[in-house]
Amino acid sequence: MIKALSLVLLTFVGLMSTASANETLDQAFATYNEAQEAKERESRMEKFKRAQYLFTGVAESGGGNAPIWTNVGTAALQAESLGAAILAFRRALLLDPSYAQAKQNLKHARTLLPSSVPTPSSESMLDSFFFWHNSTTVEQRAGAAALFFLLAGFGFASAIKWRAGLLKNLSFFPLIIWAALLVSISVELGGENSLQAVIVIDDTVARASDSVNAPMRFAQPLPAGTEVEVLEIRDRWARISLANGRDAWVTENSFELIDPA
Repeated sequence: MIKALSLVLLTFVGLMSTASANETLDQAFATYNEAQEAKERESRMEKFKRAQYLFTGVAESGGGNAPIWTNVGTAALQAESLGAAILAFRRALLLDPSYAQAKQNLKHARTLLPSSVPTPSSESMLDSFFFWHNSTTVEQRAGAAALFFLLAGFGFASAIKWRAGLLKNLSFFPLIIWAALLVSISVELGGENSLQAVIVIDDTVARASDSVNAPMRFAQPLPAGTEVEVLEIRDRWARISLANGRDAWVTENSFELIDPA
């Protein structure tokens, strides 16, 4: 009896949460539309920030997917919050690397950064040669790799049994595809070990060591929207690496991880 009541209660809470998220999402879209129609800059900025806040609430409450995070980024971009925008687009692409709108918006947002700020390459060599790398999951590629390996093994075994040279040569094709899939999987799993982040505090001073008294590492502070890799965290400091490989120390509250988990 108690288990049944608990199940009903959990179902009710889940339905209430879904309804609340849908209501907040409707408010976010309505606020965004109002912002687009606003004539005065101050009112427009205020409404875009409100829309960003509402979209973020939906995304962080468990309703986050690539389109929702893209909406967060778009509203933030309109509100001239470049750091929050780039962070949101990166989170959208973390959930769906092939989501075209997020990729396009991220590319545009990066052009708004100062030219001195290094940005990650929008398309890696792996993406160019293996176009399916970002359109399939690791599990899908692992399953396909197993299938092609079996096809290659069956082909070689049949070629040996029937002494068919042509079949033996043809069996190299699934073997090559199997190897390409393994490369794709290993690259992605290796990338999961790195902590990617975005600077969200404008004019973040990057220092040569983890001390407020250390000299500045670069001539200019880092603007919000700078994409970095977190190499080490020590007390309230973090050692980061920019897209060009140069490292520095920044305060831990100056950035947010792309994957909060």
